[in-house]
Amino acid sequence: MNRRSFLAGAAWALTGIPAAAARQIVDAAGRRVSLPARVARVADAWHANNSMVLALGGADKLVVTTVQAQRQPWLRRLYPRIARIPAAFNAAGDVNVETLIGAQPDVVLMAYAGALPRWLGAVTDYGLPVVLMPNSSLADLQTTARMTGDALGERASLLADRFVQEFAANIRRVTAVTGRLSPGERPRVLHTASAGILTVDGRRTVIDDWIVIAGGINAAEVSGYQRPVTLEQVALWNPDVIIVGSAPNQQSRRAILGDPRWSEINAVRSGRVYVNPSGAYLWDRHGAEAALQVLWAAGTLHPRLFADLDLKGETERFYARYFHYRLTDDEYRSILNATEP
Repeated sequence: MNRRSFLAGAAWALTGIPAAAARQIVDAAGRRVSLPARVARVADAWHANNSMVLALGGADKLVVTTVQAQRQPWLRRLYPRIARIPAAFNAAGDVNVETLIGAQPDVVLMAYAGALPRWLGAVTDYGLPVVLMPNSSLADLQTTARMTGDALGERASLLADRFVQEFAANIRRVTAVTGRLSPGERPRVLHTASAGILTVDGRRTVIDDWIVIAGGINAAEVSGYQRPVTLEQVALWNPDVIIVGSAPNQQSRRAILGDPRWSEINAVRSGRVYVNPSGAYLWDRHGAEAALQVLWAAGTLHPRLFADLDLKGETERFYARYFHYRLTDDEYRSILNATEP
């Protein structure tokens, strides 16, 4: 008996669900993945997607998470149990197979951008189903929400449908205004990707998607995430707006504003250097709060056009609806300023 057969037999013994009752999902790599009829134990190898699992009501099913997800201060505030869940996946994307197998997950969720995870073979050899989900665009994020919901079960799938509808409505609300802007009315936006100020997010990314939706132009004339650039390149791009996107956000913002080498860049001269909000995960990435990011970015790039936007109310409603958490005024400001709660 191989490992897969052994685990299938164990599932029957523990749950009473025969292997024939399994359902199938076609993942982003085109693989047909069989899942138990009822998924009760989830391993999420994708930092950002842990917030999606929480938003879809599946966090109590998490039995394995990532080191980076565990380190998110607001995720720990919204869901304290995350600190006690084994973190089998590190920031580099490697896995402690023994920890993962020992947790006996029914499914492993993971991002997919064209390359299979290094650990995929080792994990599937143990009979664990791995669902790979797309992560290259905001359209992919909506697909990921639906796939995560389908993996978690019927109730989560219904929540995913509602999330996608509301996310799409936010995008339509913004583009109804920004879609009328001429190229000259769109500010050039530089988005930093990490604590290293000269690491930027370029074209063909989720970052580029929300910049364009919000009525901007990505100033970084490179493609992909976390691309190293020189200050000379930044000076040539001369962005009108700089958004600091990852911790330590406030420290990086102060470093930009206080460094004389940046002083002649348009964004610094006009004071348009902003910290990107960060909550259960970084709003600017591939997590559930990207639905709020498009609103924040639009109001930040075009405050006059979106003067009627109540971002505080939108955020409070989102957190109550998806995270079952009532934000105080101080907590809202903490998220907006990317500080720890």
